[in-house]
Amino acid sequence: MADPANPDLSIFAPLTDPAGGGVMARIGAFLGQPPVRRTLPWFAGVSAAGLTALLYMTMAPAPQRILYSDLSDSERAQVVAALDKASIGYSIDNATGAVSVGENDLYKARMVAASDGALATPETGAQMLDKLPMGASRTLEGERLLAARERELELTIMQIDGVEAVRVHLAEPEKSVFVRDNAAPTASVMVKLARGRQLADSQVSAIVNLVAGSVPSLAVDAVKVIDQHGRLLSSAKDGDTDRLDLQSRMEEKLRTQIAQLLTPMLGEGNFSSEIQVDLDMDQLTSARESYDKQGVVRSETQSASQTPGAGAASGVPGVLSNTPPPPTTAQPGAPGAAPTPGATPSPSATPTGGESSSARTYELGREVAVTNATPGKIKRLSVAVALSGAIMAKAKPAEIDQIKQLVTAAVGADAARGDQVAVVVRNFSPVAVTPPAFWETPWFAMIVRNVVALLAVLLTLLLGVRPLIKALKRDPAPVIVKDNEEVAAGEAADAGEDDESGEETPVRRRRKKLQQIEPIVDPETGEIDPDALSRQVGVAQRIVVEQPDNALNALRQLLNEPAPEGME
Repeated sequence: MADPANPDLSIFAPLTDPAGGGVMARIGAFLGQPPVRRTLPWFAGVSAAGLTALLYMTMAPAPQRILYSDLSDSERAQVVAALDKASIGYSIDNATGAVSVGENDLYKARMVAASDGALATPETGAQMLDKLPMGASRTLEGERLLAARERELELTIMQIDGVEAVRVHLAEPEKSVFVRDNAAPTASVMVKLARGRQLADSQVSAIVNLVAGSVPSLAVDAVKVIDQHGRLLSSAKDGDTDRLDLQSRMEEKLRTQIAQLLTPMLGEGNFSSEIQVDLDMDQLTSARESYDKQGVVRSETQSASQTPGAGAASGVPGVLSNTPPPPTTAQPGAPGAAPTPGATPSPSATPTGGESSSARTYELGREVAVTNATPGKIKRLSVAVALSGAIMAKAKPAEIDQIKQLVTAAVGADAARGDQVAVVVRNFSPVAVTPPAFWETPWFAMIVRNVVALLAVLLTLLLGVRPLIKALKRDPAPVIVKDNEEVAAGEAADAGEDDESGEETPVRRRRKKLQQIEPIVDPETGEIDPDALSRQVGVAQRIVVEQPDNALNALRQLLNEPAPEGME
């Protein structure tokens, strides 16, 4: 803004000119210049933003980091006592109980907590049992043992990826001497997952089997797993769901087998197959006990006894018993024949009495059989295969029968079970795929979103930011010096109205100031009046302070020097 012809007239002239007044006047003159006025809003905005950021950084607390998130009340009290002892600031979340410290004190707090006898370290089951007091009752021992088992399961489950905290509750009823009165134990597991994480079905099944395998007589179905939102994760699948899953997997397997068989023969797309599998999902348990009807002789016992007749020798054997028998008398008749009537029987033929007995023990065979029929047995199988007529145009019926036999063997169809396999030849119609309209495609929606966002940004820049920048950078209205008067460009048209009205307008005030200028050269003598010159210099300094942009034109007007073209 400095004039090359007059280097002393610059924006710093009010600050360096000793006749410009006091320091405040010089500062006011400096701040009143148009370049400085245009820069002041930006400088003020940047300064305010910087002061706000500095104030926030000074007064805002340091970023907080979680020190421990899952602690019992006793463990949390120990941690807080250690932090107070080390003069480390902390905060406790009332909702979760998590202990947080400043980011700069995180590792220092961890070392302080770890140096105090493994402070805040989760207590293991063995440590809980070691703390069992002597002389404890059997009930207390059982409860402490159950709590130790729960703690061990919690520490094990927490190692699974995505699990932040876990609680395990075991319910073991007291054992009874009567087997029929014994109740099976149950278990409940509550897991707290990390933000944005979710347990897969395999992980839930692993947790269930882990808990069931750690407690004696605990069945898998008796373990329930829920998350922090109260959703049951271990819900048993419905029987119909299991049947449909098993059926779909088996049908897909058989369909794949048919495709692998027919693709090399007919080619891809020249056949289609559909399979329907009817499964028996009943689970049966049968017990059978049978005996052998014939039996086997295990042992046999026989006994016999005889009683002598009346004429036989009896008594104690002695001398008289050793006497020779009487002489025999010949009997008429053949030997062994019936005695003759009237004949005297011999003493040796005297009849004797006796008895005999026998006992047999038989072993009967016994057979006990228990049969468990698992679900998933195929009750019936239906297979339908359609062959393309273009490929099978020259095929013979025998070839179609061979393909049917191959399909039957591939799927394992059994005619005795009622399975059906149908193979037909039909003309395939080409499938017409109609592409979606361009406005229904994903890329069109993406382009529309981007275009709308771009238009919104452009409208904001044109209608909001651009007028604001223009308003900040707008120069003051130029002043036209005409007939010893300073008239702004916007006020030149209203000069006539201001002259007719009696009100004192800014034009009239500037006109009065210019009318105070006295000529410095006496028109009669042609000499310069020193007093008039000093007064005009003072007026010129005030003009420079008030209107620095038009100061050069005002000075030329005072000196009666015509301005060059383009300056008016």
